[in-house]
Amino acid sequence: MSTLEKTIKILELLSEQPRGLSVSEISRTLEFPKSSTHRILSTFSAHGYMAQNQDTKKYTLGLKLVQISSGILANLGIREIAEDYLEDLQEKSGEIVHLYVFRDGKIICISKVGNPRGLTLSSFVGWTTEPHPTGAGKVLMSDMSAESIRRIYQGRTLKKYGKKTITDLDALIQEVEKIRKQGYAIDDEEYYEGVRCVAAPICARAKIVASISCTGPLFRMTIKRINKE
Repeated sequence: MSTLEKTIKILELLSEQPRGLSVSEISRTLEFPKSSTHRILSTFSAHGYMAQNQDTKKYTLGLKLVQISSGILANLGIREIAEDYLEDLQEKSGEIVHLYVFRDGKIICISKVGNPRGLTLSSFVGWTTEPHPTGAGKVLMSDMSAESIRRIYQGRTLKKYGKKTITDLDALIQEVEKIRKQGYAIDDEEYYEGVRCVAAPICARAKIVASISCTGPLFRMTIKRINKE
């Protein structure tokens, strides 16, 4: 069997295993040599087509596949399940609602609903960014250990996006711990000036699998409104 055929088999196997598989599990299931399996996984992970969870060491499909394929997005289970809830939240809030997942150290938008007047955002389905300046990103990191968060930013600084972006790693970890306890996160002009966002987790089997966020201008997304609604 050629390397290309092996790669296709691995992709097909991982598409059926959303929780991921280790090198040994993939090798044993497909009866491929462990060395060639690892080589294929490493090559495709380097290009974003597969991803390895640093805690479990298991491999899943990479978000590069999501970014270049509208077909994958259309069939992404969590997106389909959440769509009605996103539209309901958008109708009730009148603001822009996003659905994000975490992969490869970044968050990716897999759904966006609404386009209120007076607010322009760079986000779109398939858009990726760093997690630290966003409410959704901080919510997704609240399911991680401090060590895992440090690995995300190992060897680099926390880029400043808005005037209130958290740029200190220790301060970020403290903020994430606070979010873990309160169950939601606020992006208070941390990504865009004049814009506030509130985000909450979507959980499955006691694990955060996605984050839903509601974003609007400061004059509408007041702290009083967030606490009330």
